[in-house]
Amino acid sequence: MVGARAYDLMYRTYAPWNSDSPRKDLLDLLAGGTVTPERHPRAVDLGCGTGANVIHLSGLGFDALGVDFSKVAIRKALERADGADVPARFVVGDLTAESIPGVDGVFDLLMDFGTLDDLRGSRRAAMARTITRLARPGSLFLELCFYGATEDLPLFSFSGTSKLSHIAPGELDELFGDDWAVDPFAEYPEWRMAAFLLTKK
Repeated sequence: MVGARAYDLMYRTYAPWNSDSPRKDLLDLLAGGTVTPERHPRAVDLGCGTGANVIHLSGLGFDALGVDFSKVAIRKALERADGADVPARFVVGDLTAESIPGVDGVFDLLMDFGTLDDLRGSRRAAMARTITRLARPGSLFLELCFYGATEDLPLFSFSGTSKLSHIAPGELDELFGDDWAVDPFAEYPEWRMAAFLLTKK
């Protein structure tokens, strides 16, 4: 995993994954009525970057929080929220820690767009524990990740999935199966990416 200083540098210059618009998978959940501010009032984006998802949800009436370990990303997210005049909240935090200052209670909707697959080994397992700790029975967790069988992937890639940054088939069940129902949500084969919607038992 690349360290926080490297991400700070990318957020100062160019972070190719970053977007001014909320993620399509989140918009699909909202458009289909699967997620509403009435049923899922508290939302958290884990690895929020500059905050597009959180700002969008906050504007719809959600109590939305973003967490990222890049101080530069969080600073930009706070500036964007101020410009949009929405009460979105953001904190700098380590998603693998046993507790994250400023991240309290449980959430009805949790999201990760490409952070879990960037971690490996014990740190990936630690983030999975964080996700479970922050959820209640019935909470939804939207996970978008690079996805594929390890043996079919290149060791490294600048443009997509690699052995170093992906979720393998069955791995989400290993990480979450005891506490969550894991269901596929969308596939993006051209990018070797997939989205999953998990429901807390």
